[in-house]
Amino acid sequence: MEIIFTNHSQIRIEERGISLLRIRETIKKPDKKAISYLVTTKASKKYGNKTLEVVFRQNHGKVVVITAYYL
Repeated sequence: MEIIFTNHSQIRIEERGISLLRIRETIKKPDKKAISYLVTTKASKKYGNKTLEVVFRQNHGKVVVITAYYL
């Protein structure tokens, strides 16, 4: 599965200090997964006392990451 990052997501991921490995792991093996807004999906995975949420859409077999953040 190819994972593509939008410019917005790259900026936010860097600002928030989120590891790309954790983002990939959250997308591939989430604790929870739900439809977020029409065509986007939100995957959540707990890391220690924080939960990482990754919002993405699937497009022709590719995953396009829109944003990621810790709760």
